[in-house]
Amino acid sequence: MSRKFDPELLYVECHQCGQPVLWKRGLTTKLLKLAKIDPATLDERCVILSEGCPNCVPGETSFTTQVIRLNREKDDHKFMPAEVN
Repeated sequence: MSRKFDPELLYVECHQCGQPVLWKRGLTTKLLKLAKIDPATLDERCVILSEGCPNCVPGETSFTTQVIRLNREKDDHKFMPAEVN
C-alpha cells in the first residue's frame, strides 16, 4: 500500500536569507496547480525555494518560487539539490 504525499507538507525556504517561509494552508496546492505540477510527482525530498520573503524584503508580498528535489549522493549520502534548468 503506497501513501499519498500531502503537498501542504512541503518545506518552504527563502533562497535569499535561508529562513523557513510559513504561509496559509492551501497556498502550496494552489501554486502547484498554477504551475501545472502534479502533486503525485512530489515526495518528502521536494522543497520549495522562494526568491525572497517578508523577512528579508519587508513590504513585499509576492515572490518567485521553484520546486526542487533533493537527491542523495551515492558516495557520502549527503543531500544535494538537483540541477534545475
